[in-house]
Amino acid sequence: MPDKETTSFMRSLCMGQIEQELLFPFPVLPPEQRETLREIAGALEDLLGPHGEDFRAWDVSGDLPAEFIEELRAFGLFGLVIPEEFGGLGLGSMAYSRTLQEVGRYDASVAVTVGAHSSIGMRGLLLHGNEEQRRRFYPRLASGEMIAAYCLTEPGAGSDAAAIKTRAVRDGDDWVLNGNKLWITNGGIANFFTVFARTDSAVDGGKMTAFIVTGDMPGVSVGPHEDKMGLRANPTTTVHFDDVRVPAANVLGEPGKGFKIAMQILNSGRTGLGGGSVGGMKRLIGLATRQANERHTFGQPISSYGLVKEKVGRMVVDCYTAEAVVTLVAGLIDAGYQDYAVEAAISKIYATECLWRCADEALQIAGGNGFMREFPYERVVRDSRVNRIFEGTSEILRLFVALTAMNDVGSQLKELATSMKGALADPIKGFGVLS
Repeated sequence: MPDKETTSFMRSLCMGQIEQELLFPFPVLPPEQRETLREIAGALEDLLGPHGEDFRAWDVSGDLPAEFIEELRAFGLFGLVIPEEFGGLGLGSMAYSRTLQEVGRYDASVAVTVGAHSSIGMRGLLLHGNEEQRRRFYPRLASGEMIAAYCLTEPGAGSDAAAIKTRAVRDGDDWVLNGNKLWITNGGIANFFTVFARTDSAVDGGKMTAFIVTGDMPGVSVGPHEDKMGLRANPTTTVHFDDVRVPAANVLGEPGKGFKIAMQILNSGRTGLGGGSVGGMKRLIGLATRQANERHTFGQPISSYGLVKEKVGRMVVDCYTAEAVVTLVAGLIDAGYQDYAVEAAISKIYATECLWRCADEALQIAGGNGFMREFPYERVVRDSRVNRIFEGTSEILRLFVALTAMNDVGSQLKELATSMKGALADPIKGFGVLS
């Protein structure tokens, strides 16, 4: 059996090894979680289905009403990954991804509101929180009394996360936090912030540290809702920290380990974004096939034309393969594998770019209607565009995948070169290494 702490399917593949045990049998949900998901899907239809026209209106106004946020709380959508003993549903990665897929079929702003809470906002607590922190925050996060946001990006630090300028200085039993965070999803409704800041060089060499900051701490403030191209109903804001005193008990993990924690949060949460993307694709396929069958030109439905069939076929292939990739990565996480960063990056790149192609093709099939705001196509295109930017741009993640592969191969070649030198010096001892 592969070592679950060190084995990565893609990293092994780049070294010429196929770890088929990671792929076969293909991961499936346990029977009890399948039943839970059936119930969730049916209930989501009752919850979100009646709001179809509201979603369009909320996109125009750029706001999710407080009454609707309360509906999400009552449903339990903020407790999806929190253990049942603390009031959550305790879903694993596969079941969570599948739930966001269902939410994504209705509205992307709602999906990102729910996803930003569980995928990244409170994911650090799930992965690195101690027992005291979990007991203190889990119940309120599960109920939605506290809504979470992930605070990493700054005006001068996007993809270059290590360039953040927000600082925290130790003062007695507290840390004093100062800085500004930009484009924070859920910023307007959050009161639980996972914040990354540089800390005292005397403590950790000036490295990054992760903190839990709550909205009731003096000095925490948020800016107005950003006027965005897409996901307009989600309350995205700046978040400001002015001499905020954060108790030492609110440090996530160890001081100086914040960069690693930030990356692990993003890796772990990418199945949520992938699931939402797959849900969006399924909705678009339904819209496109209905449009192709109902729209007639030259006396026949446009579904009879080869070019339209080709477009729909590509959409179906993209959706099928993206769902397979996202499900596989979530299955690896649920199975306890630790080294899945490359697989998670690939799933994020692939699913978000497949969704973008589907959105573009669905609008093209709709023709002029696709450009009109009374139809859903243009909103889906706007909502889909940012997926290739946030939580790691496609370009940065491609570099990460390639550099990881080349570094692994380069390390092996370096070891081989060292062995070659040893073999030339002492052929008898070197023979075993080279063989």
